[in-house]
Amino acid sequence: MRKKGSMRKYEYFVGSKIVYRQKGQEVYFSDRITEFADSTLVLENNILHTSQITEIDVRGAESNRSQFLRASETLLPTLGIGLMAIDLFNHTVVDGQKFSLDRSTTTTAGILVVTGYTMKLVRRKKVDLTNPKFEIYIVGLK
Repeated sequence: MRKKGSMRKYEYFVGSKIVYRQKGQEVYFSDRITEFADSTLVLENNILHTSQITEIDVRGAESNRSQFLRASETLLPTLGIGLMAIDLFNHTVVDGQKFSLDRSTTTTAGILVVTGYTMKLVRRKKVDLTNPKFEIYIVGLK
């Protein structure tokens, strides 16, 4: 699946879990892909033509999104929390001072945490296939 005019793509393989909304349905279904055939997805519990899918949750898809961006979503908040923990340990245990937060360390840690979670929030989560900007197709058949 890809956005037309863009290099961004989301890929699913045999064995991948897919979360989709079918035409005429209001709920999302979760299933595992067992086979691809022409323009058809053969799932464990369903068989769908690509035109029957209206929306796909792409959080579980393989993407050509930068590895750096994917890692940053998790790494930045972890670094922020770790920075706070090290600073608190340094102040209370190593220096022997009473429990206090350093303003500059707290600000830096907060920025790291907020940046990481903001990156996670603004990332595309669903692709609306009724929008003509997106297309779904099957490649790599035998």
